[in-house]
Amino acid sequence: MAGIITIDKEKCTRCGTCAKVCPSCILEMDTEGPVCINDLSCMSCGHCVAVCPTGALDNSRCPKAEMNPITRPMLDPDTALEFLRQRRSIRNFRDELVPEEKIRQLLEAARFAPTAANSQGMYYLVIQDRDLIKKITDCVADWMQEQIDNKSPQKRYFIKVLHVYRERGIDIIGRNARQLIFVLARRLNVTGPSNSEQSLAYAELYAPTLGLGTTIMGFIETCLRADYAPLRELLQIPTKQVGVGCLLVGYPRYRYHKLVDRQHLKVEFR
Repeated sequence: MAGIITIDKEKCTRCGTCAKVCPSCILEMDTEGPVCINDLSCMSCGHCVAVCPTGALDNSRCPKAEMNPITRPMLDPDTALEFLRQRRSIRNFRDELVPEEKIRQLLEAARFAPTAANSQGMYYLVIQDRDLIKKITDCVADWMQEQIDNKSPQKRYFIKVLHVYRERGIDIIGRNARQLIFVLARRLNVTGPSNSEQSLAYAELYAPTLGLGTTIMGFIETCLRADYAPLRELLQIPTKQVGVGCLLVGYPRYRYHKLVDRQHLKVEFR
């Protein structure tokens, strides 16, 4: 029975690079080239195929035919840093829905974010019904009130938030969102939250190239990760999944003209 790895022996130089980069350590070199010693442990990351300098190796879990060659040079450091610094958390948007096609384009970029052991498995839920979004923010406010009543360590902070939301009538929880993107992960995947953070980071960085703005919805996300039952019911989250992330997306109302500085770097080498 054929394994997941196939080798073009005429192209293989037996350099061993594929075996060296395999994170699962399942490739070993013999006289004819690399051999997979445990197909089941392959995490389908594609390292072995992507690194082969002669294109001699293929992997049925991540086929060479589905990969694209790298054709553009890497950004120079100054350009890359300016690109990263241009990202802003956007909380003021035009009253205009982002088309489904553009949301899909945004999430296509997000799905390429790194995940622990290449676990992937992110599921995205886009909410654009205004009545439902209002129910979501009210639900989060109810959760905050429960935290206050139960003397949560965040009690004083939540009191301030609810004063703004309920007494002043300012939507500090949902930021008058037209569209919210929720990220769900398998309940048994303990790295779901960190996978979500990486995924949404990619989305945030890619969004400006599509003319979009984003911000992480911290209050909603905190309630979501607390697995608050009323919020689960509103979102109809399946039992085997958990909510791990929430992103606000839309067309920015204002344009920023400066790169803002941040706290000085704090680092220690040992």
